[in-house]
This record gives sequence, C-alpha cells and structure tokens, in this order.
Amino acid sequence: MKQDLQALTDHDLVEVIVQQRSDAASAELFHRYRKKVYLWSFNMTHDREEAVDLTQEIFIRIFRGLPGFDSRARFSTWVFSITRNHCLSVIGTKKEQWRKRLTLLDGHEGEDRTFLDHLHQAEVAGEVERLLGAAAEIMKSEELEAFVLHFRDGFTVKDITNLLGCTNSSGARTLIQNAQRKFKKLIERKERCRES
Repeated sequence: MKQDLQALTDHDLVEVIVQQRSDAASAELFHRYRKKVYLWSFNMTHDREEAVDLTQEIFIRIFRGLPGFDSRARFSTWVFSITRNHCLSVIGTKKEQWRKRLTLLDGHEGEDRTFLDHLHQAEVAGEVERLLGAAAEIMKSEELEAFVLHFRDGFTVKDITNLLGCTNSSGARTLIQNAQRKFKKLIERKERCRES
C-alpha cells in the first residue's frame, strides 16, 4: 500500500485523502513536503524551534484546506503560498526577512549551466551562505527572494510571478536575471581572490 501511495502524483494523493480520509495517504503527503515546509519556514524566521512550530501549524492549515484545493493549480505552489502567508502573518514582516535569513541552495536545473556549476561548487565548498549574505547587501529584497525561489526551490517564472505579486512574468524574469547577474559577479570575485 505504501509503495502504491508513493507512486501517486500529488494531485492523486490529495484526492485519496479527501475522498477516503486515508491516514496513510496523509502521512505520505506529510513525508513529501515536511522538509520543504520546514526549510521555507526557517528561511523566514531563522529560528529552528519556531520553524518546527510553524511547520506543524502550516500542515494543519494544509490538511484543512485540501477539500478546497484547485486541482488545476500546481500543488507545491499552493503549499508554498500557505507556508509563506502563515509565516508572514506570524512574524509580521514582509520580503525583507529574506535578506539575512536564507539557508543553502540545493541546486536547480536551469538555463545557465555554467552559472549553476559555479553555484554547485560554492555550495560544496560551504560558501553559499556567506555569498547569500553578501548578495543581500547588493540585491533588492525582491531579487533575492526570486533568486532563492527559482534556483533553490525550483519554482517557475510563472509561479514566482504569482507568489511575489508581479504584474506579469517579465517582471519576475527580470528579478531573477538581475539577481543571477549580481550573484554571478560575487562568484567571479571569489574566483579572482582565490587565484591571486
């Protein structure tokens, strides 16, 4: 039964939970998203204990909201929206929380392979957190948030447009590109320092 549930898509799993009130399906959904929800919560609070508490609260909201989930939407985007909105309401701040409160990037398949290779090397060397701290000094908070959502969490430009309330996808794409350009400069500066 467990293997059968693991093979289901998020949408199918939601359907099983809503229609059958399956504890096993609920456990599978929790297992799929607990780490992401925790990391998103930690990113916004920079407090491990608070992130654990928020994760529990968020999953209560997620499970209560499943009957109203619009299956035309991407489930991960819906979960992120609940997480972000709940965290913002609890900590009472907005996008500036991202500036100094980010964990390591996980890597993401993207357009610029060279850039992502540099990003991965920085992560392996344990330097991404320091670079993000430096990036917060030169990026706008919206750029940094879009950057993290795209390259760490794997959200598409369309998702980011909706999540950040951009007027259109060009606005979100511009945020990502500006952030990528600035982050790339930081990596290049680090490389030059290493060589000299």
